Amino acid sequence: MNRNINGLLLGGISGILVGIAGATKDAPYEGFKPVTFMRSPFIGMLSGLIVVNTVLKENTNQNKPAIFLSSIAVERMIVEGWKIIRTKMPSKFEIGEWGKPRPTLKQ
Repeated sequence: MNRNINGLLLGGISGILVGIAGATKDAPYEGFKPVTFMRSPFIGMLSGLIVVNTVLKENTNQNKPAIFLSSIAVERMIVEGWKIIRTKMPSKFEIGEWGKPRPTLKQ
């Protein structure tokens, strides 16, 4: 199979799994957001292309597990790095960590 198709396919699958895991973890606290769910498969496909065209150029048919796991890692670095750059507090922390109210300061 073509190297780029391997990267797109495996990166997309890894992105879907990351999106499902993120939705399962965050949806009870901040609700399900289709835009942030679909971000992971698209960034996953991009990360799969990055991996197969830079790191794992040779014999991508035998390196499928490495492409899959590397795509997850690169996708997480891109998404979490972007969150750091934009410096917006996630909505799950607006009322405190994991839905617990923030303690008020008494003076």
